[in-house]
Amino acid sequence: MEKTSDEKEESRSPITSKMIEEFERFVEYHPAERLSRNIRSLLLEFLMYDGSAEAEYLRDLVIDLDGLFGLLDTIIDEQKVISPQVENADNE
Repeated sequence: MEKTSDEKEESRSPITSKMIEEFERFVEYHPAERLSRNIRSLLLEFLMYDGSAEAEYLRDLVIDLDGLFGLLDTIIDEQKVISPQVENADNE
């Protein structure tokens, strides 16, 4: 049985104003494109040179990092949309 939209909202983790503030600070000081590139490189080097591809925790790690990379990609795309708008507003 599929959840209703109300049930989906109830099952979401609450996002507090402090969490939003920390997220905004993080995005400001850690450029998404650089962070994404560095984490991907780190993960690939770890997997290639450590030989730990069969470690049990890697399944969860890969799933979590895939979600993080999705978030970072969205931030990168949104910043590309926002940047021209901000520059145009500054020039007016």
